[in-house]
Amino acid sequence: MTVTRLRHLAAACLSAAACALLVPPALAQTVAATATHIVPPPPQPFVLPAYTREVLPNGLTLLLLEKHEVPLVSATLVLRSGTVADPAGKEGVATLTASLLRKGTAAHTAESFSDDLDFIGMQFRASADLDATSVSVDFLKKDQAAALALLTDAVLHPTFPQTEVAKSLGQLEDGVRATKDQPQQALALYLRAFLYRTANGSPASPYGRPPSGDETSLRSLTRDDVTRFYALNYTPANAILAISGDFDATGMRSAVERSFGAWQGKAPALPPILPTRPVTGRRLLLVDKPDATQTYFALGNIGIDATDPSRGPVDVVNTLFGGRFTSLFNTELRIKSGYSYGAFSRFSELRAPGPFTMTTFTKNATTGPAIDRSLEVLNTAHTAGFTEAQLTSAKNSIAGDLPPSLETSQQLANTIARNELYGITRDQFNANLVALQRTTVPEARQILAATFPSADNLVFVIVGKASEIQPLLTKYTANITVRKISDPGY
Repeated sequence: MTVTRLRHLAAACLSAAACALLVPPALAQTVAATATHIVPPPPQPFVLPAYTREVLPNGLTLLLLEKHEVPLVSATLVLRSGTVADPAGKEGVATLTASLLRKGTAAHTAESFSDDLDFIGMQFRASADLDATSVSVDFLKKDQAAALALLTDAVLHPTFPQTEVAKSLGQLEDGVRATKDQPQQALALYLRAFLYRTANGSPASPYGRPPSGDETSLRSLTRDDVTRFYALNYTPANAILAISGDFDATGMRSAVERSFGAWQGKAPALPPILPTRPVTGRRLLLVDKPDATQTYFALGNIGIDATDPSRGPVDVVNTLFGGRFTSLFNTELRIKSGYSYGAFSRFSELRAPGPFTMTTFTKNATTGPAIDRSLEVLNTAHTAGFTEAQLTSAKNSIAGDLPPSLETSQQLANTIARNELYGITRDQFNANLVALQRTTVPEARQILAATFPSADNLVFVIVGKASEIQPLLTKYTANITVRKISDPGY
C-alpha cells in the first residue's frame, strides 16, 4: 500500500473504531502514525463578492451588490464628512445632526417616523465617527418602496425641530457624564486627545477632538449650527450609497434615481488631515478619578492609515500580539499573572494614520506590575518576533473569522461603503487578504519594527486614583500631566 493511499485512509478515519474497519489490523498502527503527519491545506482567502459602481448625474456614488439567499435588503449611506468636519469649538455637531435625522422631517414627526418604521419592521441607524457620517437601514424586499421613501425623507428633508435639538443635546451631555463615570469608555477619548497633541499641548490633528463633543462644546451648540452643518455636508456629491441584498440591480438603480435624483449639492472641501508624526520619547497623562478602585491604562502611538499596503500582515501580527484571547498581551496580563481580566491591542485605520493602542485594567495595588508587564510584552515581541507556527495560527484564525463577519447584507453594504470611502477597490481588498495569508516570519519582524512602537516611544494614559498610583508613575517618565476627570473635556 502506498503512502498516498495510507494518507487517504488516515484522513477518512473519524475514530479508532472506524480506522479498524477501514484497514487491516496489521496496517492500523502505520496508518495512525501517518495521520499525525498530515498537514491541512492553507485556508482559501475570502473573496469579496462582485458589485457594481456608478456615479449618478447628481454626484451620488451608488454601489449595488446582489445577494439573494434571503428576502432582505440593507442600505448604507455614507457622507465623507465625519466629526473631523466639526468646526473648532463646535465638537459634537456632526453627531448631533445625525441623531436628529429621524426626529422630524417634511412628512413626519419623530413619533410618526418611528411608527412607520415599526409598521414595516425596518431598522434605522444614524451616527458619525471620525471620518464619516453613516445612515443605514435594513428592510424586507417587499417593503423596498416604503423603506426608500423613509430613508429619503430622513436624509433629504429633516426639519430639526428645536424641541428635538434640545432633547438630543441633553442626551449627549448625559452621555459625556456617563462616559467619564466609566473609565474603560473614557480611556480611548483621553488617549486620542493626548496622542494628537504637540509636546506643548496644542492640537496636532482633528482626530484628537471628542466625536460626541464635551461639556464645553455641547453647551455652545445651537439649531443654527446643525442646519449649517447639514447644508454644507449632506450633499449627493459627498455621499456614497451602498445597497446589498435581494434585489435586481437594474430595478434598484431606477428606484434610487427616483428617490435621490432631485437631491443636489456639491461636495464640501474636506478638512485637511496631515499625518501626525509618531511620538518620540515618553509622555504620560494621569486622569484622577478619586473613587476608582481599579486603574485603567492605555499605551500607544501613531499607527497606520486605512490604505497602508501592509495592513494585511499588520492584522496577522497584531492578532498574535494583542488581537485575540490567546495573544501574547492577554496571556501575560490575564492568564499568567492574573493582573487583569483582559488585555488587548488594536490599530485604528483612518484617512490619516490612526492610533495603535494597548489597553487593559488592574487593581490599584497592581498598577505598577501591570504596566511593567505590558512594557515587557512589547519588548518581547520586538526581540523574539513570532514563529511560522504562530503566524499560521493567526492566519487560520483570521480566515475563519472573516466569512461570518461578511455574511449578511448589512455587513457587506457597510464593507463596500467603507472601501469606497477610503478609495479601496474590490481588487485591492481581495489582494490584501491574499497578502495577509502570505505573511512570512521576516515580514512579521519588519512589521514589528516599523509599525509597533518601541517601549521607549510611548504615550501613557492612566485613569485611576491619583493619591494611590501617582508616586509610582515617575519611574516611567518625568513628563507627566495630571488632570481631574471632572475637568471639562478630555
